[in-house]
Amino acid sequence: MGKQEAELTAISESTPTFTLRRGSAKPLHSGHPWVFADAIERHDGPRLDPGDEVRVLDHQGQFLGRGYFSPDSAIAVRIFTREDEPCDEALLAKRIDAAMALRKDVLGLGEQTSAYRLIYSEGDGLGGLIVDRYGDYLAVQIGTAGIERRKTEICKLLTERLMPKAILDKSDPRTRRLEGLEPPSAEPLAGTMPAEPFEVLEDGIAMRVDLRPGAAQKTGLYVDQRENRRRFAKFARGREVLDAFSYTGAFTLHAARAGAKSLTLVESSEAAMEAAKTNLERNGIDDADLVCADWTEGLRHLREQNRTFGLVVLDPPKFARGKEAVAQALSGYRDLNALAARLLAPGGLLFTCSCSGNVNETEFERAVASGLSHAGRRAAVLERRGAGPDHPVPPGFDQGRYLKCLVLRVD
Repeated sequence: MGKQEAELTAISESTPTFTLRRGSAKPLHSGHPWVFADAIERHDGPRLDPGDEVRVLDHQGQFLGRGYFSPDSAIAVRIFTREDEPCDEALLAKRIDAAMALRKDVLGLGEQTSAYRLIYSEGDGLGGLIVDRYGDYLAVQIGTAGIERRKTEICKLLTERLMPKAILDKSDPRTRRLEGLEPPSAEPLAGTMPAEPFEVLEDGIAMRVDLRPGAAQKTGLYVDQRENRRRFAKFARGREVLDAFSYTGAFTLHAARAGAKSLTLVESSEAAMEAAKTNLERNGIDDADLVCADWTEGLRHLREQNRTFGLVVLDPPKFARGKEAVAQALSGYRDLNALAARLLAPGGLLFTCSCSGNVNETEFERAVASGLSHAGRRAAVLERRGAGPDHPVPPGFDQGRYLKCLVLRVD
């Protein structure tokens, strides 16, 4: 046995080990990256603290992978590597470098786009870590105890490679609470907080984002819809466009550049609508119809005005933040799509989206179908879409495909 091999063996023998129950390892053998707490039969080795590295074996003792332990989560381990190697800083660096190379390869990044997802959790072999790039700033989401313990190392690696002005914590408080973690930090994890909103580019379109703590909206731009906005614009020329849940107007901006006949935005947040107005003005658009109201009031108001549209996008926030809310969410999707269908001209196109990870693709499509039927409209699905290639997902990992987008022609 060589020296390096002996060192790795010693490390493996000193690493705590989880052995899974009989029949529980099949998803892991197929490449699924999660180990659920109720699948664990026994723990061998030293006492574990949150975020400790563990080895995972099937019931026959076959090695399945290594990852970090989350004692307060139903997902006890997220697999980082299928090799029996340490999940150390060298592995983190390797994963970050691979993620950066992938974005350069699949996005063709240049001066026209400065906002995208740099690291997408399990899709980049870094379960529990999300990093979005907004120009010279990085926004991170830390969702596991293992990543939390290593955030200083991760920020150092990101700083060495990208030299951002700041790395900002945009973690989801609910996710952190479920992991037994403290709320996200209001202070930068590295660098200096931006003093004011700043501009980024998406396909050459200028949009302002606000990453400061206490800002009314989370960022000002959701990068997961970039490819869908690009596709949406392909249908916009000469059409009357309705952008519901318009947030800061990204879908509208793409439609305007493509030659839309008219533009109508519906958004419940006054702060987001003000940001949308700023974005529109920045891009030379001064004739959009801005409706600041929640979706039920706003869409009914348009219906009462006998308005019709040739192209509608529905991009609501999460309707189901937990499993307990799925039934209510499906009812909401049905009602929302029924209201929108009544506003579509015959032959119009509907882009309808869900970012609720707890609602699967089949459930969402059935809710949309129910809403269209309730409105007395017939439709055909032209495309089923999701997030762009900067949101890679391991094969068979349905949980990573949270964003769903249906493109329908409505008669």
